[in-house]
Amino acid sequence: MEITRFMVGLFEKAGYTVKTIEVESTTSPVNFRPFDLVLVGSHVTSAWGGRISPEVTNFLQGVSGMEGKRSVAYIRPGLFGKDKALRRLMSQMESTGAFVVDFEAVGNESEAKKLVERHVKRG
Repeated sequence: MEITRFMVGLFEKAGYTVKTIEVESTTSPVNFRPFDLVLVGSHVTSAWGGRISPEVTNFLQGVSGMEGKRSVAYIRPGLFGKDKALRRLMSQMESTGAFVVDFEAVGNESEAKKLVERHVKRG
């Protein structure tokens, strides 16, 4: 969650309006139509299976407005399973109709900054 807050701060410093949605506390479906870019993050929940948070999976099953939406998948890597977890997260996002334009395993602020900068430059 700290990395996510860090990334939100970088987008805001660049002049973007950001809305953060914590999936654990969201009770109603979210409509993403008004947004230009959607970032979805998860942590790796199992070392060998590369699983993502079940809360993120459940959240994505109930969203709307992701069809054709530019989106970015990122995970907080564990020791193992980051590639598999990224593929799972991207697959979940694509099943909603999202167009995943970027993906990254973000383990520290430097990696988070690089990810954000790629999208701030794109506009």
